[in-house]
Amino acid sequence: MNGAPAISIVSDVGSGRPTVLLIEKKEYASFADVIASRLQARCRAIVLSSEEILPDNYESITTEAFHLLSNLEVRHGQFVGLGSAAALVQNLALHNPRLVRSMVIVDASMRPHPTRTERVLDSLERGLPFGLPLRLTPIGFNVRAFAHRLRCPILLIASKYSNSFVRRELRELSYKAPTAWYMDISESNDQAKEIVSLIDAFQGVPAKSPQKNLQVAL
Repeated sequence: MNGAPAISIVSDVGSGRPTVLLIEKKEYASFADVIASRLQARCRAIVLSSEEILPDNYESITTEAFHLLSNLEVRHGQFVGLGSAAALVQNLALHNPRLVRSMVIVDASMRPHPTRTERVLDSLERGLPFGLPLRLTPIGFNVRAFAHRLRCPILLIASKYSNSFVRRELRELSYKAPTAWYMDISESNDQAKEIVSLIDAFQGVPAKSPQKNLQVAL
């Protein structure tokens, strides 16, 4: 691939079972740094940053991320997608289910950077029988169409940075994905500390056959 890499390593600290945090460009960069620094005493915390995720590049960025993780000898771990970078985590889980033991999604809508038109069409499609699409050819990544295929444990978190649209999207995904839980931490005084605590607690959810009604100690 010519030019600058589409995804790069921001930091790689700690040791043990890997937790991979993905961000897009500089969005959530300081947030990810704080989370990684707090996680490194418990596990290996890797922060990756991608270029802007667009309809015509999300597949190639996902492939590049997979190869980068292979070079880092990450074969199986927990993944945290912050904001729009959640699309990469979800796409990795769809194409490489053995790689993603569990995922934590923070402040993400079902597609990265939805336009006003896409939001309207998505809203209309919710009312169609069996979710039939208004668009014959979907444009870009939209996890709504694949939520039923995400079988790993999924924790969906709305922080104080989520707006009402993102919260609605996260709640909807929690209903659609077979093994997903939704948490709203917007009232927490220390958002990063709360997310680290949730990540730690969520590691206790079994990767195989997790039960949606399981009482997770969150």
